[in-house]
Amino acid sequence: MKGFYKQRGVALLMSLVILLVLSLLAVSGMQGSIMQERMSTAQRDGMLALEIAETAMREAESTLDNMSDLSSFGNDTGFIDGTDATVTMPSPFAASTWALDGAGDPTNAIKGSTVRGVTPLFVVEYKGKVVVDSEGQLPRDFSQYGSEGPAEFDYARILVRASGPSGSGVRLLEGFYVFQPNGLAGGNP
Repeated sequence: MKGFYKQRGVALLMSLVILLVLSLLAVSGMQGSIMQERMSTAQRDGMLALEIAETAMREAESTLDNMSDLSSFGNDTGFIDGTDATVTMPSPFAASTWALDGAGDPTNAIKGSTVRGVTPLFVVEYKGKVVVDSEGQLPRDFSQYGSEGPAEFDYARILVRASGPSGSGVRLLEGFYVFQPNGLAGGNP
């Protein structure tokens, strides 16, 4: 009988050790789940930011196609004349490029249309003229511009910045766009 009473304490100790190990495994599993949830949320936020940035890129291209002339470059906020040697394009990585004033308007950029509660910003830099012939690399039907041979177009660089709905995912897009003011309506003034 004496041996039986000595083992009761060992069984309790073993039970506590096993319970401690199971608790550590459960906590470790919860931490892994939380980390995976954060990663998937960040990935989703980043994908939404990319979609919003792509929408803003199309909006910037449409803005260029609908211009009646090139007078906005160098005169309007967000339209930079890259042909002027005294003007430098702001860095897309600088916070000041995308800064908002007290009223919520960008100081150096153009507001895009709000998508899912997020307002993207873009900057357009005019790069000059480019002549493209029908054998060029651009997939364009020049007949819509009234030309079957070489055509002169304007050339611009577009920078877009958009964040995801949570603000944790940010995407910067850079695009180069060949256009004519008045687009299909006919050439440069």
